[in-house]
Amino acid sequence: MKMLVVIAIIEATLISSVAAGPWGQICAGNPRNTIRGCDEFGCGDYGAPREDSRRKHLGVDVICGDGSTVYAPFSGMIEIRPVTYRGWINKGQTIGEMLPMQRVYPGITSHVHVQNCNRFNNVCKMFPLKLIVCVALVSIVAAGPWGQICAGNPSNEIRGCDNKGCGKYGARRISKDGTIRRHQEVDVVCNDGSTVYAPFTGTIQRQVIPYKINNAINDGIQLSGSGFCVKMLYIKPVTYRGQITKGNNIGVMLPMQRVYPGITSHVHIENCNKKDPTGNL
Repeated sequence: MKMLVVIAIIEATLISSVAAGPWGQICAGNPRNTIRGCDEFGCGDYGAPREDSRRKHLGVDVICGDGSTVYAPFSGMIEIRPVTYRGWINKGQTIGEMLPMQRVYPGITSHVHVQNCNRFNNVCKMFPLKLIVCVALVSIVAAGPWGQICAGNPSNEIRGCDNKGCGKYGARRISKDGTIRRHQEVDVVCNDGSTVYAPFTGTIQRQVIPYKINNAINDGIQLSGSGFCVKMLYIKPVTYRGQITKGNNIGVMLPMQRVYPGITSHVHIENCNKKDPTGNL
């Protein structure tokens, strides 16, 4: 499993937990990630000489018209300085907009600058990014075999950070008594009332009750099969026992906003062995 670190244009760290392979489209209007050629300011390919001839270009410049939408190259977590910019992103998701480069360098081929933190050539894989300041991305991972969890979220986007905390595996939690613990599950974004699907083929084994004190989201199920065992919480299941097939309707997202106003509503996904399920999403 390789770790790739990339610098681009936002002050951020992005950690991906998805399948390795080619990066996605970086900029609207440039589906093949065409690299800037040569113009009056220089060339955009890796290793191109710079004005002083004493240094080489250690990134690549992916063509992107000013004002164009910029997409995530892979799924993962962006943690940028402004707290409001934090959150999980998925490959192909809009993550920003190309800034007005022509105002700064009139006549240049406007582009997103993409640079690995280790300065190695990244042309084979092509990482895209947003634009604002300067960012570091880290990609790690392996393929996810599970199907879509919630209607309206085909890529199983994980909840980012909101006024109640963050949804990724390992996120910090503070208990009522002040003790700190780690989130041993992931929160898959799911709007209240949305249909919830079986992530794999297997069996619904039993009901799971997450809270000691009852509330509007106090329900869930445990599923097993296809080599997996998970708990899915905050859903009203169609049944508490029985065979299921990957993609079947297994329930409805309960009204989380009634219990936690302002939170990003989500289905709680927890491996029975408490290991990180992110790679399977």
